[in-house]
Amino acid sequence: MTPEDRILIAKYEDRVRQCSENSMITCTAFLDMRERSVISTHLAAQSEAKTVFYGVFEDAERTAAVMLPYYVDANDYPSVCRYFADNPDDNPLAVLEVEKDRLSKPLSHRDYLGALMALGIKREVTGDIIVSENGCRIAVLSHMADFIAENLCKAGRGSLKVKVVSPLSATASEKPTGIEDSFTVSSMRLDSIVKNAFNVSRTDACKAIESGVVFVNDAECLKADKKISGGDKIVFRRKGRITVEDCSGVSKKGRIIVIVKRFI
Repeated sequence: MTPEDRILIAKYEDRVRQCSENSMITCTAFLDMRERSVISTHLAAQSEAKTVFYGVFEDAERTAAVMLPYYVDANDYPSVCRYFADNPDDNPLAVLEVEKDRLSKPLSHRDYLGALMALGIKREVTGDIIVSENGCRIAVLSHMADFIAENLCKAGRGSLKVKVVSPLSATASEKPTGIEDSFTVSSMRLDSIVKNAFNVSRTDACKAIESGVVFVNDAECLKADKKISGGDKIVFRRKGRITVEDCSGVSKKGRIIVIVKRFI
């Protein structure tokens, strides 16, 4: 465990204590997938903590660990969404709807992130940025939402209009659909799936897994030979993610037919 991991766990445990002692909802800052994996592993010894990873958008890569007191009847993403729909003032996260001017060129994820960094906004304050042709939606910590909305006026060469919207409407409208793809493999090893799904060499797939940038079902996986099954989600940081839809078919040459949905 690195010193940074110990600090992260200490911050998490402090939020757990605040939740328990004050009977109130608490949360961490936004976590990347590795940080989430660190806390998830630590949760095994923290059975008294009711923690849900929540990032507003379904299957968000960046999430906050939200600690829930005894009176909140929720223990997973759908039930937390329902609770916050009924109790919006309790939601520690908010969503910014960003509209760019119509004359400028389309802006990228990097453009919007760069504009946030230029305001002095730390990455841990913001979650996923869902980019569309005319703007984007950004998950943020709720206590920073108004400040960002008032000051985020420009990205790239485009001018922006920003408003705070209901996380509930964002959740409903931003469900990804994915693009179906298929390929064949000799075995359902993780390195083989990563190689074919993300169009990289076997060597690069193994290096990515060993370096900790590949996650299976939201947990960091360092084993190239891990067996993958139908329904598994695989995230390759900065490359995208896939879900394994089916792997029950066999080709004429005896190879396994893998059907995936690809999300970029």
